[in-house]
Amino acid sequence: VSLLVANEICHRASIDGDMSVDSLTPDAKKHLYHNFAWLMEDVKEPRYEPNIITRDREPVEFSCFRLTEYVGSDDAAEATNSTGAAANGSEYTMQHFSSISAVLEQYYASRNVYTRIRQKSVDLRRIVATALDRSRKKYQLQEKQLKDTEKRDKYKVYGELLNTYGYELKGGEKELKCLNYYTNEEVRIPLDPQLSAQENSQKFFAKYNKLKRTFEALSDLTLETKQEIDHLESISTALDIALKEDDLVQIKEELMEYGYIKKHYDRRKGQKAQSKSKPFHYVTEDGYDIYVGKNNFQNDELTFKFANGNDWWFHAKGIPGSHVVVKTEGKELPDRTFEEAGRLAAYYSKGREQEKVEIDYVQKKQVKKPAGAKPGFVVYYTNYSLMIDSDISGIEKISD
Repeated sequence: VSLLVANEICHRASIDGDMSVDSLTPDAKKHLYHNFAWLMEDVKEPRYEPNIITRDREPVEFSCFRLTEYVGSDDAAEATNSTGAAANGSEYTMQHFSSISAVLEQYYASRNVYTRIRQKSVDLRRIVATALDRSRKKYQLQEKQLKDTEKRDKYKVYGELLNTYGYELKGGEKELKCLNYYTNEEVRIPLDPQLSAQENSQKFFAKYNKLKRTFEALSDLTLETKQEIDHLESISTALDIALKEDDLVQIKEELMEYGYIKKHYDRRKGQKAQSKSKPFHYVTEDGYDIYVGKNNFQNDELTFKFANGNDWWFHAKGIPGSHVVVKTEGKELPDRTFEEAGRLAAYYSKGREQEKVEIDYVQKKQVKKPAGAKPGFVVYYTNYSLMIDSDISGIEKISD
């Protein structure tokens, strides 16, 4: 048997495959033999489960047996896809096929695509990862500075109380005990003994005004930094979705447009490079067309130029992901189509490896583009929601 199958037999027997045979107890050896015999019975019957194991979209193994080492040994084998967590905590997905020939064809095709695109996108990923790391550190610092401004109102109150009770001071005091008429509690106000009550009051008001200005400036800066992080995370998700070199062209163009990469133009025409990449196209079981944007530029194009007002729009809630549009052709969609579109929105999002993903959906006419918003970013104020898995195996793909 192969090393993979040997490790699978050991895993089913709850034995570490790296252990020596001599270290096994008689019961452990007996249990190991039984698991080997049961697997051989599956061969004789035959009872095969051709499948591919993926992790974070990367094909990692394939087999004609269920690999419990990756996806567990429960009774979920009848499902088209099942997921599990390995000992190291990484999420794995098992996709079933009708034959081992289909497995081999899909595995090596997917593996080649994945490897080629990962190599082609390595520079873009590094640029995005570096920018994300820088923005996250900046955001943490800004949040800390913002928290430091929370005491600004205390200094304002101190100044007001000194103006009210300062006449009681004779000079040289290090503090003033007085009633805080906002809370009806006694408060101790620290004083500079070399300053008068009015000067101490002015000092507190100066602190308050400085912190207030800092708060107002940091509130805007923190919001901008958070938007930058969201933008970069959406680009990172687009890189994960990319299947072809053409898909990377628009992502690179977006990075150039927002200053993460130096711009390059065609020397003859002075124009940007044009990508042939198009959104994913799926057809539901009931014959409805579904389109999925691969990046922020495509998301904008899909939502605001391609979709009609009564088409349905789907997106993973609160996380980076593709815009998904269902063309209704003026018809009322069946529930099954809403579920299929929801699965596509879950699959093409940052939450793809989660067991369930919350999806927002709304008619396209309810989706708006804020003035000055970065590509792919929208707002909507009324929507429906559903919780669904990311299994899209039953949805027919027309084009990549």
